[in-house]
Amino acid sequence: MTDDFTALTEADHWLDWLGDNPAQAVRDEIARMLRQQVPTAALEWVRLLDKPDFLTGGRKLFNDPNKLIIKRAALAVPFELQVRSESGVEHLRGVFSWVATGLDAERNDCVYLDLGAEMAWASMMLKGRIYEHDTPSQQQTMARGRWWEFWRNKS
Repeated sequence: MTDDFTALTEADHWLDWLGDNPAQAVRDEIARMLRQQVPTAALEWVRLLDKPDFLTGGRKLFNDPNKLIIKRAALAVPFELQVRSESGVEHLRGVFSWVATGLDAERNDCVYLDLGAEMAWASMMLKGRIYEHDTPSQQQTMARGRWWEFWRNKS
């Protein structure tokens, strides 16, 4: 199987906050998160299963109320993937979310892999997550559980 990011790349939404290649940015973040949990993890493929949910927030420009300064952006998208490590191969499903705040100043990004989650739940969570991490100090206090440890210790 090969990667499929069609749901993201064909979305009619502003994605400049993800850089020149949003699909590659999402893939790289997922791979990084997996390696963070299991250093030998190699993402073999990832497929987005449905259209993403997007949130974008900003403020009107003081001297031109017809223009908006984007302050925050977020997306949530259901996925399935295959990852390989020295422990074996695993097929995972869930929702990937990416929140970026401070887009008009000091940028702060936070990403989530909610394994086994449904899109409706992740969309609801996204509405809170987009406001949780406005400053780097708030992100540092966020509890990050070892959501993938169950796989690493699997026999």
